Amino acid sequence: MKLFFKLLVILLVIGMLLPFTFLKGKDGKTLMSFSDIKLPEDLFSTKVPGIDKLKNIATQSGSSSGNSLIYKWTDNDGNLQFSGSPPEEGIEYTVKGYDPNQNVIQSVSAEPAVKEVVLDSAPEDKQSTGANKIGNPYSVEKVEKLFKDAEGIEELLTNRLKNQDAIIGQ
Repeated sequence: MKLFFKLLVILLVIGMLLPFTFLKGKDGKTLMSFSDIKLPEDLFSTKVPGIDKLKNIATQSGSSSGNSLIYKWTDNDGNLQFSGSPPEEGIEYTVKGYDPNQNVIQSVSAEPAVKEVVLDSAPEDKQSTGANKIGNPYSVEKVEKLFKDAEGIEELLTNRLKNQDAIIGQ
C-alpha cells in the first residue's frame, strides 16, 4: 500500500512537470513556463461597490490634523457609497466622524503604586517600617524562614513518596 502511494505521488509530480519540460508546442517551445504562473488579477480585489472611493478617501484623508468626516449613502442602484464630501441634494446620508490622532483604546491614568522606596538594611529597623517601606529580601529572618519552608516541603514530599510506595506495595 505504501509503495502504491509513493508511485502515485511520483506520477503526479512527473505529470505536473511535463508541460514545463518535455511537452512542446508547434513552435518548439515548452507548453508552459514558470513565468506563466500568476495569480488572477481580481483574486484580492473586492467587489463591494464604492470601496475604491473609500480607499481613496482613506489615503487622501491621512492628514494628521483635526477630525475627518465620511459620508455614507445608498445610490439609485442600491449600492452603498462612501465619500469625503456630501452626496447630491435630495439623497439621504449619514455622517461618521473620526479623529485619526485619537487612540482606539483610551489610556488609563494610574498613580504609581510605590511613591517612596526605602530598603531595610538591618533587622533592628523593622520597628520603624512604614506603609511605603519595602523590606530587605535578604534579611536573616527571611532567609531562615525560606530554609524552614524548603525543609517542610522536602519532608512533605518524602512522606508522600512513602505513602505511594505503601499503596503500590513495594
